[in-house]
Amino acid sequence: MSASHKDKTEKPADSTIDVTRLAESMAGLAVSRPTCERLHAAVGEVLRRRCGEKLNALPHLDKPHSGCKCTGKADDVPFMADLIVLIDTSGSMSDEAGAVSAAAAAAVEGAKARCKVDLRIHYMGIEGTWPGTVFTTDYLAYLKGILNPDPAFETDNPTDGYTGEEGANGIEDLAKYFDWRPDACRAIFYISDEELDSISPLGDAANEALQVSKAIAACKANEVAVFAHHITNQHRGPAVVQNYNDLCNQTGGRAYFSDTASRAEYEDMLAEAICASCGLPRCEEIETPRLEPCLSVSWGDSRCDCFETDDTEIVCITACNCYSNVAFSNLTIEAVLVTGPGASSVPTLPDGTPSVQIAPLGPICFGTVPPCRDDVAGCVSREFVIRTRGARPGDYEVHLLGVCYDVVFHYDMRDSFKLVLCKD
Repeated sequence: MSASHKDKTEKPADSTIDVTRLAESMAGLAVSRPTCERLHAAVGEVLRRRCGEKLNALPHLDKPHSGCKCTGKADDVPFMADLIVLIDTSGSMSDEAGAVSAAAAAAVEGAKARCKVDLRIHYMGIEGTWPGTVFTTDYLAYLKGILNPDPAFETDNPTDGYTGEEGANGIEDLAKYFDWRPDACRAIFYISDEELDSISPLGDAANEALQVSKAIAACKANEVAVFAHHITNQHRGPAVVQNYNDLCNQTGGRAYFSDTASRAEYEDMLAEAICASCGLPRCEEIETPRLEPCLSVSWGDSRCDCFETDDTEIVCITACNCYSNVAFSNLTIEAVLVTGPGASSVPTLPDGTPSVQIAPLGPICFGTVPPCRDDVAGCVSREFVIRTRGARPGDYEVHLLGVCYDVVFHYDMRDSFKLVLCKD
């Protein structure tokens, strides 16, 4: 985290570095003499390609793991995916149930042609089924069949609306209790023409927002990406659209909106949900507290010392860290300026020279300000000079501009994988 952003955009790799040749002959790099940064990038690209061709993966030993949400899955990287296609079972959804059912087989084949996926897919209804379609499983009945004893399902306490439309509750239950495969990417594709907490009472924005927030939390906790098709012919308004967007975007998926959808459109939507079941590539911003170094400016060898109108004084800037678990690294003050009151210009001498000057102008580099230890702050100091020549008495201001730094947290973690050796 930086207090002031710096331009760290990488330049394109040197065209003289051919990553294929690099993989075949490292000796060839001695001629091109690439920089360390470009060599690092070239080797990284070679390894990314090589590792992307590996067909097997070790399962995590002691915890479920469903891929990295921020990377998604490249088309050439094999992965496992569990997808639940979940549909509203109210009467207005019969056409969509048929369209999805007709598109299902082609969507799966299309997805497998697009990405290397080991797919497990279930078609389920919200507390009901659609006979004659692929939606022959009631999601709640499925969960009750695999769990003993039954947990407290969200739909155990329904609103006074239609249970077949309680999409947010169904998604929350499935995220928590479905028998996801270890190491498989997890996704739910939900299809409905109503609010996410059912139609009745219509327009109960507060309850719908509450149910959506609970579903989002459950999906994040269980690493489930949500995709949805909201049929908009009921015209439920912008708040409902926003809830669908929030549910999908905040869990790594995508929401689609249209008055209806053809078989071909469902083929495309389902194929994307399958191939992006690890989550669409999307960076997330984590909420962090505002952490700042404590800056102070000091000078003088006695309490009676003062800045005179013709004077030269050595001044110290000290940056201290009052936190025990972070360091401030790369701390730099880009410029130190002196001005008149309200950032007005300093009066100049007859030759145009400012009557009050600071040297050096900048930058002033502090390096790393270490953490606080044993209730003693970590501090780093630097010096500069304030020089006055024929200055007017009065108040002036010293401005520290462009205070840039990184906040560094130190973490320790471990991970373990299961390795199975086959007999020769």
